[in-house]
Amino acid sequence: MSERIKTGAILLIFFFSLGLINQAVAYPPQQIFDIQIFMTITESGTASVKMTAKLIDPYLLSYLNNLQKNDPQKAQKEFHDMVFSLIFLNLQEFIQSQTNKTVIITPQTGFIELHPNWTTTLNFKIYNYLTLKNGTLKSAVYGPMRFIFKNKVLSYHWRRLTIIFPKNAYIINLAPVPKEMTENVAVWENGDYLPIIVLTFNETVFQKERAKKTKIIPFKEFLDNSTKVINLRYDPFAGTVAFNGSIIGMKPEQYHIAKLIDEFNMSMDLIKFDVKSTENGVTFSGEAKPMLQYKETLTKKVWNITIRLPFRFDKVNVKAPKGQGVQMIYEKTDNTIVNMVFEEKKICGPGVIVGLALFPLLLRKRRR
Repeated sequence: MSERIKTGAILLIFFFSLGLINQAVAYPPQQIFDIQIFMTITESGTASVKMTAKLIDPYLLSYLNNLQKNDPQKAQKEFHDMVFSLIFLNLQEFIQSQTNKTVIITPQTGFIELHPNWTTTLNFKIYNYLTLKNGTLKSAVYGPMRFIFKNKVLSYHWRRLTIIFPKNAYIINLAPVPKEMTENVAVWENGDYLPIIVLTFNETVFQKERAKKTKIIPFKEFLDNSTKVINLRYDPFAGTVAFNGSIIGMKPEQYHIAKLIDEFNMSMDLIKFDVKSTENGVTFSGEAKPMLQYKETLTKKVWNITIRLPFRFDKVNVKAPKGQGVQMIYEKTDNTIVNMVFEEKKICGPGVIVGLALFPLLLRKRRR
């Protein structure tokens, strides 16, 4: 069996080609906890999870140590709440964002155990972590995880991830490549993701799946073989830019959609974003806040905005603002960064002030 497992550990999909690493490095790693994750997978696809974590943030350590001297009970409660909110809820939110079929179940007691020196252990189970499809068990959730701390988005960095598979499993695919693979145990180091897992308990299915020549198309190749169009319309009074567009040329896979969403999130200050897949591409629409320089003179208002697009588009269409009075007097794009200047001619605040100041002088002159 060990030889079959080793053979099954040869990977079909390379992690870098999926673009998941690029998503992961977009956000700085969380440096609040030193986290290790241990998973044991059952034949039903359930994962029994044990997470160990040690608080390493200097500010939080100092805060809890000082609180411990005066109120040990409150210090323990606050540490417990940190662990629950930051480690558990961030993981749960990631899972729920990917599927509603995978469920985390916590035991009634011993869910979070606190230990000396601000260390902790979490124990829980993830049901439907692997789901059955065509004789194989495949991971229902995978990819880079996020860690929200003080309203900042960080990557859910862990130091070590260990997954123990059933001894009678044939491993068809693991991505990314684990650092270590011995018998039925895979180990990854210094990541922020849940890996892609595909396994089976049927040798015939294993041989059939391994014989397939599956080509995974990298996100860059997906873009390079597509025609990318985006339409932009700025609303000077709302301070937002509405956009929509399409990427047509290739049928997208799930990881292409995930990567596309991440690219827009990284490049634009999104208010909302929606993407739909089609047979030969995707359509998208949304709203974002651009970089803005605004000024008023005596006789006009000027909006100078810059929009950074997530990647190079083949065609960028800029539409005039809705409503009367505002005109676009300048527009430039290199298909990656768009700069637009809008102008509204009217008596503005400074002009009103000057007018009021001059009014008595004009009135006095007329009386003479």
